[in-house]
Amino acid sequence: MKPDTDNACFTRILNAVFNGCPVYVRPYKEPKVWGVNGIGEYWYGAEEGEKSSTAVVGNDAFSLYKIIENDPAKFLGEKVVARFGTRLPLVKILTPESRLSVQFHDNKNELWIITGTDKEIAGGKPWIIAGFSRKSVDLYGEAVTEYYKKALIIYGDALNNVIEIMIDSGYAKLLDDKKDVELASQEVVQSKPGSSEIAGALKKLNAARKGLDVFYNRQYVKIGDVIPIPSGTLHALGPGVEVVEPQISGPTQSLEDGTTYPVRYAFPAYPRQGAIKMLEIDRVSEMLPEMAEETYPEVIDETDYILVERLPGKFEDKGLEVHRITFKKDSEYQQSPASFHNLVVLEGDATLFIKDKGYNIPNAIPGGEMLMVPASAGSYEIHARKSTQIIDTFTPV
Repeated sequence: MKPDTDNACFTRILNAVFNGCPVYVRPYKEPKVWGVNGIGEYWYGAEEGEKSSTAVVGNDAFSLYKIIENDPAKFLGEKVVARFGTRLPLVKILTPESRLSVQFHDNKNELWIITGTDKEIAGGKPWIIAGFSRKSVDLYGEAVTEYYKKALIIYGDALNNVIEIMIDSGYAKLLDDKKDVELASQEVVQSKPGSSEIAGALKKLNAARKGLDVFYNRQYVKIGDVIPIPSGTLHALGPGVEVVEPQISGPTQSLEDGTTYPVRYAFPAYPRQGAIKMLEIDRVSEMLPEMAEETYPEVIDETDYILVERLPGKFEDKGLEVHRITFKKDSEYQQSPASFHNLVVLEGDATLFIKDKGYNIPNAIPGGEMLMVPASAGSYEIHARKSTQIIDTFTPV
């Protein structure tokens, strides 16, 4: 053990890990304008700096990044470090109150496991966007990305126009209060019948939105659905769709942010004063010009008591594998892993046992903890007293 601090909590957690004890992981909370109560993402990982999650053992708490950094092989596993290095895969819980930005990733795959839906927020059936629509692919073929880019520019110009007219008309505070350009402008039109300029701009924005929506494959979802998002796939979570999202960290390419304020649409060839970020529409050709491929979990083991499935995602060669363990009735599941394991309950109730000591596995709730078993644990058992589902995230070796 090579502690880099004399902090007593740090030392006690290190000793616990060296003895094979699991740690509860308290998430880093990432603020987002689209998030429920202002928090959009809960991160369960070991990012360097302030975005690291917190390792908790008893009353002690310390940066998970610092715990792993001290001796990666003890926590992650010797074979893991030898093959993939010291980076811990990231698991997030996302809680959108409004639709997320439409984006793609050039070098990472994600996996969405639907854990909750709020039909009131969703406005009916909860939905996501995954890939281009069948209609747009049939119409434009491999040129669909370029036609999508043209629609993005039209939509961006229309939205910027509404923002500028609203501000020039004295409604900057209303935009700030509503945090949504369309909602704010609709309120003005409804309360001020003479606001014809704003009404006309809003009408053009709605037409531009329809021209953009034709490209999106909107897929209705329910709790328990599993949706892989391969690298290069257009995607966005809809409002009220809560997910557990395992991933290998990597950059995001944002293409369309909806009507969220204070976003002003800025593209590489179309800079805008006051824009808070640049939308990367010049990279649309890097996206897959197709609908998202439909894939299903792979059954690894099945008995009368337990079903173990490998969830889709195609990121095993990057150091991430995700299993769904379903306990059909009161039963036990044994593991002797060479890797860390990050455990969370989707439904039901389960307890982890290491050396005859029990640890409750938390449920997947926003802001709640997850339970991470270090490789030093050697072997463990999971006991479920009723029908239960667990998500197990680890690095395959």
